[in-house]
Amino acid sequence: MIAVVLIQSIYVLLTAIAFAFELVPWTREAFVKYGRTRSTRTAAAAAQGTVCAPGTATTLERFTAMTVPKNWFSQFYWTGAVVGSLVLLDAVLWIWRSCRFGAQDLTHTHTFAAAVQLESWIDRDPPETVPAAETSSRVLAAVVGLSMYCIHIAIRLKECVFDQPTTDARMHVGQYAVGMIFYIATPFAIVADAYCAHIWQPVSLWMVAAAAVLFAFASLHQWRCHRILFQLRRIKLQHGTDGSYALPSGDLFEYVSSPHYLCEILVYVSLWMATGFQAPTLLCVVIWTTVNLSITAHESQMWYRRTFGVIFPQNRRMLLPFIW
Repeated sequence: MIAVVLIQSIYVLLTAIAFAFELVPWTREAFVKYGRTRSTRTAAAAAQGTVCAPGTATTLERFTAMTVPKNWFSQFYWTGAVVGSLVLLDAVLWIWRSCRFGAQDLTHTHTFAAAVQLESWIDRDPPETVPAAETSSRVLAAVVGLSMYCIHIAIRLKECVFDQPTTDARMHVGQYAVGMIFYIATPFAIVADAYCAHIWQPVSLWMVAAAAVLFAFASLHQWRCHRILFQLRRIKLQHGTDGSYALPSGDLFEYVSSPHYLCEILVYVSLWMATGFQAPTLLCVVIWTTVNLSITAHESQMWYRRTFGVIFPQNRRMLLPFIW
């Protein structure tokens, strides 16, 4: 289906761009790094090893210097909360109609109505009708995953708005655009295969329970790790802005440098698990999340080693405890 291919293409393209930008020093400096790991130099200056003279910046250099406040992260979660809630409501209403009236074609979902109509027009075939039995096994699994996603977004939104201290850190405008694309597309990615897949075995209750346990574990530890980071930032603000940083410790920070990224990856793995590992579009989401956060975790690990030197724990891995 066109909608599924389009959504999958978004994540494949983002993953390829992330890999490519990480390999080139100046694109890594300009487009990959953000917050404390981001240098104040322009990308061109990073490539040359010098700072551009005033008035000599090229269009590319001006673009690489375009940044927005890192505090704008909350806008990602506002967007994800609104889009996720609407898609979830649409899926729940479709299940209700299927249970009450029987088979429903996909044009009864606002989520994919336009895409289904376009597909029908191209193939000269009527819209697909999905039996109610398949609805209960496919869309219900997606609703479970989408519900967990909305809970995750709600937690992150609460942290950004009420718990996280403000910061003067910056991120590139391209990173902001990628974040918006991700949080708009992901709710659709979660339900895409449930609406459009033709081969989907019923998801066992134990698989859904395991997904819920993994989700709860990842969410709890991510909340704890964020609380540790927020507390360090509050201490830094209370003692002035002299640029000093403290090394986080406690919880999963005893094992890896970026446990909050590890937990974020596990959250999306749990969403995929809730579908019985049968949703290829959700797999694209998991791959993109893993690649993106692995790159960010690598930059953080290098920053920790440069900043703290010999006092940095040598047995603290980057992302996977005891392994990597």
